[in-house]
Amino acid sequence: MINVEIGSLDKRINIMEYQDSTDEHGFTHQNLIDAIGNAIWARIEPARGKTYYEQYKDKVEFVTKVTIRYRKGITADMLVQYKGIIYKIMSVVDPYEAHVKLELMCNIKERGDSNED
Repeated sequence: MINVEIGSLDKRINIMEYQDSTDEHGFTHQNLIDAIGNAIWARIEPARGKTYYEQYKDKVEFVTKVTIRYRKGITADMLVQYKGIIYKIMSVVDPYEAHVKLELMCNIKERGDSNED
């Protein structure tokens, strides 16, 4: 059985998502809301760095792995917020399909980034 060591989940994060709303003038806005409703415990660690050449300039992409206890409904459309930093979830992994923990592979959301790549 896969075991998530409780002591290793030592950071409080929020799982966020965008919600559409319409104002009194009929304009649609996207608001960032807490998808779960409260902070959850997680482990945050660097997963790997990837360097590639993009349009004649070097770019380094750092991937961060956020491990949480298993819960239904977490998708790659959501975001992780930790101490004012927002990470885009690139993929959600349920190791061995055991429903014990989720590994969220993320990178830092830059201003103006969309949820889609």
